[in-house]
Formats: sequence, structure tokens, C-alpha cells
Amino acid sequence: MLHEFVSSNRAELVRRCRSKVSERDSPSLHAAGLDHGVPLVLEQLVWALRSEQERPTPPRDRNRRPSARTPAEVEVTRTAALHGNELRGQGYTAGQVVQDYADIGEAIAELAAEQHASVSIDDAHTLSRFLDSAIADAVASFGGSTKSRELFARP
Repeated sequence: MLHEFVSSNRAELVRRCRSKVSERDSPSLHAAGLDHGVPLVLEQLVWALRSEQERPTPPRDRNRRPSARTPAEVEVTRTAALHGNELRGQGYTAGQVVQDYADIGEAIAELAAEQHASVSIDDAHTLSRFLDSAIADAVASFGGSTKSRELFARP
């Protein structure tokens, strides 16, 4: 289960994300921002993965998100918008915010490959939807509208 993998490797995933940020030309993120950003996203990811696993879902097209949003998805929307707004205030561009969220997905994929961890198709879809939504919500805070979110929404 991906949620178990993320939980048990949380410290290493945070370390890898920090390393990726430090290798880029990004504004200096104060320690408190980095310490709550990635760890909070990972915590919410674990919650979203567990929620997806535990709730009975009707058959659906695997490329589309279910019509009803889980409490985890609602919380991701709220905190991603707040996080995007915080990063904007620190001088980040929308592109840098997108890259920061992409780092999380890359860190998970790299570590899973290194450890030969099995990731189910359903977990991979949930991870992708989660990160897509978080990116869209964080970037939407840059424009104050839902236009940015629409750019990242899946069909």
C-alpha cells in the first residue's frame, strides 16, 4: 500500500524534497515553511490514499475522479490554496510552486523504485489526482480565481 510506504519513509521523502528545492533557483524558504509544507502534504496524501482505499467506490472510468469529494480532498484544496498564497508572499512564481509539488511525486517514485516497492495502479491514480488538485489549488491562489485551477483540471 502506498500510504504505508509514504508513512514509513516520510523523513526520507522530506529530505529528498528539501534537496530538490536547494538545487533550484528558488527564493529562500524559511525553515518553518519548509517544515510544514512537505510534511503536511505527505500527511494529507496518506489520508487521501487511505480514504480512497476504505470507501466503497462505484465502478468508474479510471481516468476520471469520482463525483463526490472525500474530506481529505476538501482539506487538500484548503491547505494547498493557503500554501500557494504563502509561497507567493515569499516571492515564488506559480511555476516554482508547481515544481515544488512535482518534487513530492518524483521523490516518491524515485524512492519506490530504489526500494523495489510495489505501487498499485489505483494508488498511482490517487497520487496523480492528489498532486494535480494540490497544484491547481496552490496556483489558483496566485490569480485569486479558479482560472488557474481550470488549467490543471483533468477532463
